Amino acid sequence: MTDLSKITPEWVRSRKDAAQKIAALTAYDFPTARLLDEAGIPILLVGDSLAMVVLGYADTTSLRLEEFLPHLAAVARAKPRALVIADFPSGTYRTPAEALVTGKALVQAGAEAVKLEGGVEASDAIRTLVGAGIAVMAHIGLLPQSAGRRFRKVGRQSEERERILADARAVEEAGAFSVVVEAADAGLTAEITRCLRIPTIGIGSGSACDGQILVFHDLVGLFPWFRPRFAEPKADLAPLIREAARLFLAETQGKASPAPQRDSRL
Repeated sequence: MTDLSKITPEWVRSRKDAAQKIAALTAYDFPTARLLDEAGIPILLVGDSLAMVVLGYADTTSLRLEEFLPHLAAVARAKPRALVIADFPSGTYRTPAEALVTGKALVQAGAEAVKLEGGVEASDAIRTLVGAGIAVMAHIGLLPQSAGRRFRKVGRQSEERERILADARAVEEAGAFSVVVEAADAGLTAEITRCLRIPTIGIGSGSACDGQILVFHDLVGLFPWFRPRFAEPKADLAPLIREAARLFLAETQGKASPAPQRDSRL
């Protein structure tokens, strides 16, 4: 991207059917946000995946809003050109009124848009948020806050397929500026992408979407204990970190020569 203007929800909406697809990654802290922004990633999602890959919970449903907000604020302090989107933690948008309270808290912490799971059942909450001036990215297909760790491909059976199609139409009608489609059958995702006027951003849903999103830790091999089958890591940081720690341990215990110090900040 050569345009250095701030990424906005309107920019994302305008990328529907664009030749250059949208790339999005999760970020949960200041340095990661800085690095991904410097790389040109246009969307940074402070995702509820934080619960698993940073905080060590078994799934996303254990994440509390008060745990989530400091991570969102840290990403916002990086002041990225990228659009900062925040997930709604599980259980914080059970009614449109509750969604509005949570949405305002997320915006106050630094979110420039929000994301929540659900289609038809979430449409009233989306409509309320949009009416209050809060931009919403929707999330349909597999819903991790409902599925827990039971990850599976969805949309292969006709009844489920029709339900997800109805979800896609509902979130667009409610005013979402884009929609994440997770772990959906590739043919269904292609149909959704053709039908909607807003961009679809896929994760484990094939290549027909208007963009793709990935958990940062899956991208760089930073969570080796669990890796989704659809994730294609571009780096493998876990063994590098282990080796660096082993070298430090050996140096500290006098079993190896210390590396020359190239720069001292003290």
